[in-house]
Amino acid sequence: MKNLSSIAAIAFASSLALLATGCDRQPADPTVGDEAATESQSATGDMGDTLEREADQAGQAIDDASITTTIKGKYLVDDTLKGMDISVDTVQGVVTLTGQVQSDTAKELATQIAQNTEGVMRVDNQITVQ
Repeated sequence: MKNLSSIAAIAFASSLALLATGCDRQPADPTVGDEAATESQSATGDMGDTLEREADQAGQAIDDASITTTIKGKYLVDDTLKGMDISVDTVQGVVTLTGQVQSDTAKELATQIAQNTEGVMRVDNQITVQ
């Protein structure tokens, strides 16, 4: 019984010592947590901005491809331009036309068709007349 009392007394004393050690701890600096949270929010926001930009760029690339395809399709059904060697390249809504046609009329028609296509911001006609 004496041993059990001694063990209980030691356990009790140890518990008090641990409790006393924990009581004199200072609370963490509240600004440290705020800085970490701010950095985390900033990193998350930056990642969100990057993903949004990449999605916009992907959407723009799809729009540009659609514009190019639409213009080429219009050229194929036009009797004047059908079979002409006209390349169409679209970047951010700016259409660049290159190649060769038989007349100034065909060159002008190629420009008009491109300009009248939805989504086209500007046409840069570099077509040459043979």
